[in-house]
Amino acid sequence: MIKQWINQLSTRDRYSLIIGTVALGLILVYFMLIEPFISNQNQLKNIVAAQKNTLDWMNTAASEIQALRQQSTPVIKRPSLLSLIDKSTRSGLLSKARKRIQPKGEQEVRVSFEKVSFTALIRWLGQLYNQYQVQVTKITIERQLAPDRVKVRLTLKI
Repeated sequence: MIKQWINQLSTRDRYSLIIGTVALGLILVYFMLIEPFISNQNQLKNIVAAQKNTLDWMNTAASEIQALRQQSTPVIKRPSLLSLIDKSTRSGLLSKARKRIQPKGEQEVRVSFEKVSFTALIRWLGQLYNQYQVQVTKITIERQLAPDRVKVRLTLKI
């Protein structure tokens, strides 16, 4: 059917059809194969350049960090967790609360309060975390009859 239609065309029309088909084929090959390849290649070149800039920046920053580390003064050793807890409970809002402090290794301390203000306890724990990065690893809280009073057993860790 198509072959008959092509044979009915004049020679000039046949050549035009063949040239148009070849041109259309080349255009399709370019836009479906070559152009995406070139586009991806350019995109990869841009990514590599950006990564190289990042690497250069990181190397510069690492050199600056090393230089600053060599210039810095030695770190002051912080007090032991036991002495830190003891000192912080003797002063401030928890100074009047009945407490028991027991060491549990070098990095942990168990603390028990008989009757303590829950609000004061939470503020104290927040202050320990913000200033010394002391974290609560275990806590048991029992409500008391008096408002804002609790019985607490907790384990703290640096």
